[in-house]
Amino acid sequence: MSMFVVTKLGGEEYGIEIDKVQSIEKITKITRVPKAPSFVKGVINLRGEIIPVISIRMLLKLEEVDFNDDTRIVIIKNNDIVVGVIVDNANEVVEINDESIDSIDVNSNLYKKESFIGRIGKVGNRILMLFDIDKLTTQQEVKI
Repeated sequence: MSMFVVTKLGGEEYGIEIDKVQSIEKITKITRVPKAPSFVKGVINLRGEIIPVISIRMLLKLEEVDFNDDTRIVIIKNNDIVVGVIVDNANEVVEINDESIDSIDVNSNLYKKESFIGRIGKVGNRILMLFDIDKLTTQQEVKI
């Protein structure tokens, strides 16, 4: 059994391993960082800690949208790396049986298009794309 925070981007649902989620924050002022890659929206000061914030929409080649009351920043901690990812919504936790989680064939078109997706989880008739947190947090560009 694994637990995931369900996030939404557009009409799709994505999962983040709950043990990698440090907190879920309402959208706040993001300070731009000069010369940062376009998907790095900037940094936030969260309880005295400066955290880089990235647009997961840009990494997945999805259209950018305006922030609203549902927009959240999911603070992810993986090893010693802390990063915030902007999602449209994050307000549910699901438990997925290990048998209901499939890996993605590295030769498939889906994998090449969305390399930050590592596995697919099935919850009833729902399908969650599960983020590969190691790939998401080890991108050199995220380290600003």
